[in-house]
Amino acid sequence: MKLLASQHIDKRKRDQMVASDKQLDFFSLSWVQEILHPNWEMLCDDSGNYVLSIPTGTKFGFNYRLQPFFIRSLHIPSGDQNKLAEIIEFLKTSSRYIHLNFAAEDKGVFQSFGKFQQLDLSNTIDEIKANYGTNAKRILKKIPSDFIFNQEIEVDAFISFFKQQKGEELIGFTPAVWKRLTNLLNETQSRGMLNIRTIHLNGLLLAAGVFISHNGIYYFLKGTATPEGKKLGAMYALIDQAITSVHETHHTLDFVGSNNESIAQFYRKFGATDHVYGVLKQNRLPLIFRLFKS
Repeated sequence: MKLLASQHIDKRKRDQMVASDKQLDFFSLSWVQEILHPNWEMLCDDSGNYVLSIPTGTKFGFNYRLQPFFIRSLHIPSGDQNKLAEIIEFLKTSSRYIHLNFAAEDKGVFQSFGKFQQLDLSNTIDEIKANYGTNAKRILKKIPSDFIFNQEIEVDAFISFFKQQKGEELIGFTPAVWKRLTNLLNETQSRGMLNIRTIHLNGLLLAAGVFISHNGIYYFLKGTATPEGKKLGAMYALIDQAITSVHETHHTLDFVGSNNESIAQFYRKFGATDHVYGVLKQNRLPLIFRLFKS
């Protein structure tokens, strides 16, 4: 195997692979990756075939590989799934510091795992909603009839709202991270792939969420509600309305994930099930740098 520098990657070829391979998700697209992390390399097999996009960086003169914000895991093409162990060994020898997530659950390769939730939308809407948790059904029955759904707001308005409601809770959200998120949403919107769903009441924004549509999967990237919105069940209403709207055109609602149990439990109330991804960690830095942080 060998590494191909970013400037030598054929982005059109890569994105054609993503379009035709169900193992490669929205976050495998080259333009998405370039927005969310400045430096990527392509791992190729001995014939030059693209195998895996890998984020890269340097600090203190050492090469490192860290999972970028907003990208849950790295995906390996369908035809290369049997190369997982070889890929992992290559990465271990080519980098001193690694913290990467992989869309794989091989217990023989990974020692730790993260989790995320997905909802199968292939059933009828009645069957999907029948599988909601008791608490979700109870809350949805009490939703105010004068909720106004999907009144349009701009990306910047969503970012501002999200910061106001969640900013202090979000560890590691530097100005650069906020900028990347804003750039991703703007670019996705320009490509017609973004939905900003909202709930207003009496002219006030109670809840908002951003969803991305790609290859039959509807990704719930970020969302939040005001304290009043939480009391009134606005996020339950927002997710329920999204499911109702897209179940005929999408096969999966991907909640992108949460290792936070309370958030994961919220997603499971809509019938979503847990899935796992493998986490690869390695720190072979000299002892003096073992406290290395990204």
